[in-house]
Amino acid sequence: MEKENILLETNEYVGKYVALKSFKDTTVVAYGTIPKLVIEEASSKGHLNAVLVFVPDNAEVIL
Repeated sequence: MEKENILLETNEYVGKYVALKSFKDTTVVAYGTIPKLVIEEASSKGHLNAVLVFVPDNAEVIL
């Protein structure tokens, strides 16, 4: 069974940095607008190797 991609199912994380457990496990462990704080929060929850991603608005172009 393939996991659902929660980042595509909601607008809750648009414009925010999101820390995921790993590339294979995309469970959200922390999120916010300041990347350093998001990583610190994930680390404080025991996720020392969390993956940080930015979720852009659908209309936003990132080069």
